[in-house]
Amino acid sequence: MSDVTVIGLGNMGSALARAFLLAGKTVTVWNRSPARTAQLESLGGVAAASAGVAVAASPVVVVCLTDYTATAEVLGADDVAGALAGRLVIQLTSGTPKQARALDAWVRDRGADYLDGAIAAWPRHIGGAEAAITVVGPQATFRQAESLLGLLAGSVTYMGTDIGHASALFNAGLAYFAGHWLGFNQGAAICQAEGIDPAMFGETMAGLAPAFAEDMRHMGSVIAMDRFEDPESTISTAGADIARLLEASGDLGVGTAFPALAADIFRRASDAGHGAEDHTAVIKVLRSV
Repeated sequence: MSDVTVIGLGNMGSALARAFLLAGKTVTVWNRSPARTAQLESLGGVAAASAGVAVAASPVVVVCLTDYTATAEVLGADDVAGALAGRLVIQLTSGTPKQARALDAWVRDRGADYLDGAIAAWPRHIGGAEAAITVVGPQATFRQAESLLGLLAGSVTYMGTDIGHASALFNAGLAYFAGHWLGFNQGAAICQAEGIDPAMFGETMAGLAPAFAEDMRHMGSVIAMDRFEDPESTISTAGADIARLLEASGDLGVGTAFPALAADIFRRASDAGHGAEDHTAVIKVLRSV
């Protein structure tokens, strides 16, 4: 029997299996497209003939497929579901809190333990200090898997027993990065339209990283305490700046969809009477549909 099975060998799943192998673990691997196993076999991985064989091969099964629907399809096959009893399934696939809770119940109904996790890293970071994984589930189960998970990331954080919280935190982080990616590219488009090197823009923004970190801590604290008074930056002032961003983008002939969305949200917050409050008060119009 191997130490761990990895199901799903896309870029992230392959990185997980590779980290286990480089740490000296015996690893069984399976992928819906068998061609993805070759590189891992060259490192000592054992390719299973089927998902059912892969599950039966190890006490711990790490799943990293496209989504929870794909996970349900693979684990739901008769030979796989029948092999789950007594295993620990660690789901590291991106999804929603609702999907995590449903899979948890399904896995436990088949006699297996379950942990749900969220990875904060690119595949190249797996196995190194830069990678972080948040894990939820029964604490005793987490303790059993902690050392194994520690081979994948420099930071492994146990977040409690609510099985939906790892996915919720992942999606919360994704909300930030979606704005980050769109915002940076909006800025890069503005720079290019004005003949400014986007690489220089990237260096400029990277230099502001400490200030961004401070602002995120500030926003989290303000929202947690529900105290939006005495701001340094208000909904009105930030909204006015974003309105000018929208105007500048239009003048330069670059896309306006992102600044138009931001301007609309800040305008709604101002119209709702929050103009004099901290810019973080925009959450008041984001909390409901």
